[in-house]
Amino acid sequence: NTWRSTDNNRNMVAVGNVLEQKLTEAGIGVVHDTAQYDYPSYNGSYDRAAESVKQYLAEYPDIQLILDVHRDGIQRDENTIVKPYTTINGKKAAQIMILCGSDPDGSMGIPGWTDNLRTAAAVTNALEEAFPTLTRPIFLSGGRYNMNLCGGTILLEFGSQANTLEEAMYSAELAGEALA
Repeated sequence: NTWRSTDNNRNMVAVGNVLEQKLTEAGIGVVHDTAQYDYPSYNGSYDRAAESVKQYLAEYPDIQLILDVHRDGIQRDENTIVKPYTTINGKKAAQIMILCGSDPDGSMGIPGWTDNLRTAAAVTNALEEAFPTLTRPIFLSGGRYNMNLCGGTILLEFGSQANTLEEAMYSAELAGEALA
């Protein structure tokens, strides 16, 4: 497929760049990791990313929020790919879904999962207050996604493989404004 690219001007790093720019313009300190942990293989990508996150947390102990930027893969069958979008200010924006790992019985090893859930709810509220319809419902997952490393960790899904890069970048612009 043509949905993936190692060119950081044409993948989710570009979306992260827009988010970083908006937050930085608002005076918020940002550390933007542009490594592609899922290339050449998805296998082990979260383990590779975890090593970098641990280093960042050691180097910058005042980090309060970790945003893992992705796009969702939503394919119902061979011929049906879902494109979650909304129109804001007359322009199409990829809808954002926040994924939050849950661990009510402690089996996933995410001791701060309720902190992550509070973060997910606060970010969703901020996005929806500023731009109603920008978000999809929070997805509570049984996966860990490195959310065990810091109590302020969430995964942001900017649309799906059916959204254009421009739609995802516009959503990052809106998200940056709302979070700032």
